[in-house]
Amino acid sequence: MARDDFPTSVKVLLAHRAAMRCASPDCRAATVGPQVGGAGSVNLGVACHITAAAPGGPRYDASMGTEVRRSDANGIWLCQTCAKRVDSDANYYSVALLIEWKAEAERHALVELGVRGVASFYPQPLSTKHTPIPRLGELTYDAARIALIDAGWQPVLRHWADAESLDIRYGNGPHFWEKGYLEIRHACGTGYAFCTFLHQDAYRNRLIVVTAGEVIEEMQATARVWSWYLLGEGEDL
Repeated sequence: MARDDFPTSVKVLLAHRAAMRCASPDCRAATVGPQVGGAGSVNLGVACHITAAAPGGPRYDASMGTEVRRSDANGIWLCQTCAKRVDSDANYYSVALLIEWKAEAERHALVELGVRGVASFYPQPLSTKHTPIPRLGELTYDAARIALIDAGWQPVLRHWADAESLDIRYGNGPHFWEKGYLEIRHACGTGYAFCTFLHQDAYRNRLIVVTAGEVIEEMQATARVWSWYLLGEGEDL
C-alpha cells in the first residue's frame, strides 16, 4: 500500500518551525551544520510522522485522511536517534506526547527569536504556594494531562468501582474512563459536552480542568481544554 509521505515543502516547514533542532525535550540537538573538511552542509534531522504514513506503522490512524496524514499537522522534526527511539516504542511515545513535544519545541524557537509571551508556564509571584500551571488553553485533554504531570500536578483518581456513577456515564465520560483517566469528576451529555477533571499538587492544592467538545473519533473530533481554576480551601466540586 502506498505511503502518505510528506512533500518537500512540509519537511522544510517542520524543520524551520523547530529552528532545525530536535523536538525531543531531552535532546534539543542541532540537526544542521557544516560538513567536516568540506564546503557543504550536513543534515541529521528527520521529518517524522506523528501517526504513521502507512498501515502497520507506529501510531497509525486509519480514520485520518491522506491530506491530513501528509500535512505539517501530522509531522514533528527529530534527530535521527530520537526518530528511531519514538518509533521503536509507540506505546510510550504516544500521539499526545509527540504533539506536546512539537508545541514545546516551537515555543522554544519563538523564545530564541526574541518573541515574548510564549513561556510554557504562567508567570508566578514569589508568594505563590502552588505548582506552576502550564498553558492549557485549546490543548486536547491528552496533551494537557501530560503537561500537568510533567509540571508536578497529579491526577486524583477515583476508585475503579465508580465506573457506573451517574456523574460520568454520559457524554464523553465513558471515553475518558476507558482511557484510564479516572480523575474525571463530571461529564455532561448535552450542550458543549463539558467534562471536569481533578488534579492535585504537592501542597495539596486542587486544580479543576474543564474540557468542551464531543469526542467523535471517526470524525477526528475531540475535546479540548475550555477552562481551569484552583479550588478554594474547603470548596467542593
